[in-house]
Amino acid sequence: MAGDPPPPAPQPHAPQPSSAASGILTDASGAAAIAAQEKRAHADAARLAKEDRERAAQARHTAALARVAEADRVAPAAQAEGDAADTRPRAALARAALERAATQPLPGSDDGSGGEDSDAGDDPFQDALLQHEAAALINLHAQAVAVQNIRLLVPLVLDVSSTFYGRWRESFLHVVGRYSLESHVLSDVSTPTSPDWVRMDYVVRTWLGGTITDALAEIAIEPGNTARVSWLAIESQFRGNCETHALHLDAEFRNFKQGDQDITTYCRKLKGMADALRDLGEPVLDRTLVLNLIRGLNGRFEAIGLHLRRGHPFPSFL
Repeated sequence: MAGDPPPPAPQPHAPQPSSAASGILTDASGAAAIAAQEKRAHADAARLAKEDRERAAQARHTAALARVAEADRVAPAAQAEGDAADTRPRAALARAALERAATQPLPGSDDGSGGEDSDAGDDPFQDALLQHEAAALINLHAQAVAVQNIRLLVPLVLDVSSTFYGRWRESFLHVVGRYSLESHVLSDVSTPTSPDWVRMDYVVRTWLGGTITDALAEIAIEPGNTARVSWLAIESQFRGNCETHALHLDAEFRNFKQGDQDITTYCRKLKGMADALRDLGEPVLDRTLVLNLIRGLNGRFEAIGLHLRRGHPFPSFL
């Protein structure tokens, strides 16, 4: 119709994104998020690594400070020990020189060697020999200090009523001689001003106490005595009245009977009495030992005893 307003022009529609474009945008935003997460993770890892390095550095620093403090603490003791270690070789050299000098002839003796040895101390070979002896002495003394159980070396344990003092004495002297300590029990010369001598005297005294019973220790060992004094006290206990010991033991030996003992025990005890008499200075002849053995046999061995009496030659105990 004329006069009617014209119809409105159609409005253009806004273009809608396609599904492909929408997927691309989603992937891009996801990749950005992942990249941001990885960046944060790397940053966190770097921060943690830095903290770990700082803690490790701090721990090393603390440990170093602790070592320095420990070194400062033990330094005086180490210095003292080093000074003592320096004095031990000198003391050993001095002792070796004294022992060697004791074996030399007196000046002016008739052997013609008194004047020729006046310069022996300037001999390099002599000095080297003394140093070798000192080193060997230090090594032996260190081994002696390390002995934990003296009864492994001296299996005999001496008692007040023991009859094997001689064997015990010989066994003990073998051990102290092995470690060059025999002078502590055989010599009256003492060196209480020498720390090494005092230390080794304590060792020998400990060995003496470990090879005798408590009953004998109460009699022979007094606190503060040297090993030599204790050794002489033990010796006097057995040798001071050896005649009385020998008298009683000889009577027991000659009247000893087998009784109900087995033959091995009987022979062992009889031989032990003979050895004890020998240690007391009253040795028993082998023939006398066999005669006493035959005389003491019980009825079960009477025929064997008769055969032994008639044997030619007369049998020995062994």
